[in-house]
Amino acid sequence: MTIAAAVVLILTVTGIAGTQATLRASASTSARSVVLSAGTADLSLTTLSLDTTALYPGLTLVGAVTASNTGNVPLKLGVAGLTMPSGSAANALSQSLVVGVRIVPSASACTASAATPTWSGSAASAPAGTLGTTLPTASSQVLCVSVSLPIAAPAASQGQSASGIRLRISGTQA
Repeated sequence: MTIAAAVVLILTVTGIAGTQATLRASASTSARSVVLSAGTADLSLTTLSLDTTALYPGLTLVGAVTASNTGNVPLKLGVAGLTMPSGSAANALSQSLVVGVRIVPSASACTASAATPTWSGSAASAPAGTLGTTLPTASSQVLCVSVSLPIAAPAASQGQSASGIRLRISGTQA
């Protein structure tokens, strides 16, 4: 073997053996602490005022309510529930009423002849549901609340009154 071949052989053998190392680096954040704050969901509603016209089968009364997001997170609007009179306060009229809610562009657009409600419920069935809109922070939306007495209402509902009906509008963080 020649000297040149021996040098190549030595360089090849030492190149294969090599060395291994794990490199690490680290750094700290600044000396200032980071503060995280939770948002707030806050929904306010104006008072609902319905026409005082006496209901009869087939008639729908409506009233506008303004929902305002005064928190700092957007809110998905919905209906959390409907409470109808029960026990001795329940009567044929209160058990026959259908309550509905829909979004409208203004209070003047809240009419009985407008589109059907997005959500509706009665004493028999009032599931929680969505109104299909998200209310951005620092904004308001007009809700049209309707109360109807169906055509098929029982004759026993004549001359009765219903009070204590509670519609719960919800705002859930979007």
